[in-house]
Amino acid sequence: MAIPIRLAAMMVLLVTVTAHPHRRHCHMSRYRSLSPSDIRAVRLLHNEHEKSPFSDGIKCQKKMFRHKPSVCDLKASDRHILTLERVTLAVDVLTNMTESPLSEFVSQPLEFFRSLEDDLKHCRKSPFYSDSPSQQLMPWLNHLKHFRERVSAQCVGDAVLLSLIQLLIEDVMCWANKE
Repeated sequence: MAIPIRLAAMMVLLVTVTAHPHRRHCHMSRYRSLSPSDIRAVRLLHNEHEKSPFSDGIKCQKKMFRHKPSVCDLKASDRHILTLERVTLAVDVLTNMTESPLSEFVSQPLEFFRSLEDDLKHCRKSPFYSDSPSQQLMPWLNHLKHFRERVSAQCVGDAVLLSLIQLLIEDVMCWANKE
């Protein structure tokens, strides 16, 4: 049985692309402009969280961002690392909100941030973004790590929920636009 040339060429292309995922280029351009529905969903979650009488979010958010990093001023691999760390933290917090009174507002933002996290992890494997964190970035990463370890889970959650819009607008779009 002879295989048509066109089918054989498609099989070779498919094997090449799937066998070597590191050869695929990291495209973050789809995050240059976020969908209005994703932004609305994040804002709705943010606004509903602010209405909570049990939230001490502003204090926690200030502790989380004691160093006011400007992601746009970092080199590309550092922007990527910091954005990935913040997105991973957001995914962790949103995943743990299934029993929260805000659980009805979490699904769309969680889906968006999980997809973004997967894309960022894929890009981290590419040679362009595989550098170790620079000395300039290390204090920010250390601060974020210590923040997670030293404050309550509630405080971490409050800080993340209040910073989701900043994460979307400043971090993600700045990183994607400078790709």
